[in-house]
Amino acid sequence: MFNTENTENQRPSVRKNAPRVLQLWPGRWGAAPVRALSLLGALLLAGCASYVEQRGPQEGEGAPAAPEKFSHAGEAPKAIAASEPDEWWRVFKDPTLDRLVQQLENANPDLEAALARVDQSFAALGISRGPLLPTITADAAAGRRRDSVNNLLFPIAMPEYERYRLGMSASWELDLWGRVRGAVKRDSFRAEAAELEYRAALLSLQGELARQYFAWRTASQELQITSEAVRLREENLKLQQSRLELGSGVEIDVARAKVELSNASASKEAAARNVGKIRHAIAALIGQAPAEFTAELSAEAEATSGQPVVVPAGVPSELLERRPDLRAADRSLRAAALQVGIRKADFLPRITLNGSGGVASLRTSNLFDGGSGFFDIGPQIDVPVFQSGRRKSSVAEAKAQWREAAANYRGILLTAVREVDDALLDLKSLSREAVARAEATVAADKAAEAAKARHESGLADYFEVIDAERDRLQARLAENALHGMQHAAGVNLIQALGGGW
Repeated sequence: MFNTENTENQRPSVRKNAPRVLQLWPGRWGAAPVRALSLLGALLLAGCASYVEQRGPQEGEGAPAAPEKFSHAGEAPKAIAASEPDEWWRVFKDPTLDRLVQQLENANPDLEAALARVDQSFAALGISRGPLLPTITADAAAGRRRDSVNNLLFPIAMPEYERYRLGMSASWELDLWGRVRGAVKRDSFRAEAAELEYRAALLSLQGELARQYFAWRTASQELQITSEAVRLREENLKLQQSRLELGSGVEIDVARAKVELSNASASKEAAARNVGKIRHAIAALIGQAPAEFTAELSAEAEATSGQPVVVPAGVPSELLERRPDLRAADRSLRAAALQVGIRKADFLPRITLNGSGGVASLRTSNLFDGGSGFFDIGPQIDVPVFQSGRRKSSVAEAKAQWREAAANYRGILLTAVREVDDALLDLKSLSREAVARAEATVAADKAAEAAKARHESGLADYFEVIDAERDRLQARLAENALHGMQHAAGVNLIQALGGGW
């Protein structure tokens, strides 16, 4: 991560180099005036270095603290530390998911766009650093010129002549009010915010991929369950048709068996359609076309309803500090605060040290003679006199931007707390629900077998078998969907905490 303190560390070296730059400009002024100007600039820099930071909102304004604990978390265990997240998805111990995340990081177009924005922000930071050092320009010119005789006060006989010039110029603005250094620090925060936004985008896409992957696992399992239901319905239909042919069955039981088979087939088709759509979503996340990706995923191992991630008993709210979107909002808020001071400093006097020198002549034969040299050196002071309300409007705009950044920070913080609480609530509730669902599935299996045995022995009609089989199918589907919800809730919690705990 970019270190925002780098600009502070560079300030002494900038001041130290200033006299050396001035000494490159020889002239009749001598060394004493140059040293005096350098000393004056250094004193002004030292006295006014913090003007920009002092005139803007101070650190901590507009940024509320996170709550001490979450609503649905117990006492946080001391072993939990807010370390930097590292490959959080490996906690699921799924090689297929590991490979898909790697493909996402290499080929997702949204990540590529976010990375380009990071490069743009660091390039802008490099531009902001430019005025910290003098601007030096070398120039050379050669040409033939003809002046209008009628445009001359004293016409000469040779209005056409040649001119040659070699020179160098330098310019350096004394950063009296810390405006330039404030801009560097502001753009440092912006660059860091862009990098954190990239990490936030990466975390968001990783979480979405994990959710889609577990949704694919759940949908594949649902497809298997419905396929098994179709097979059983087909066997039941054959059984009822055989009983009808043997004279022990009735026509209505055959019709009901056909209805149940049709319903099961429709459910199977819907499950297959859902699997296909989830595959398409996964393909888009990893930057592939669905046609290229479907066969690859189909070759994976059969779907499994593995156990969801076990979350520690307590989760400290300090973990929110790792969330990249919250940290990015904090950097944006700091940058906006500096911008207020920079806008105020823009309308204060500026002192620029300018110097130029070189050689010039009408002939190349004496271009480098002693008499061909020239120089121009001296300070330039710009003082705003009349701005027609631009200063007030400019500062007001910066303050409004800061208020917007502060509101965005508070909104992201509240969203983060809500997301963690929601995920914790889901995990606790789904864990209790999973126990009841498992018991319901076992009971539904026993009821279905008992109803089938009663029907075959003539103690129950086919209505009882149909109801029992339908209950068993619904129980198995509900339990499978619950496993998918548990995995999704685990991913949501990890993502809400910035990539783990």
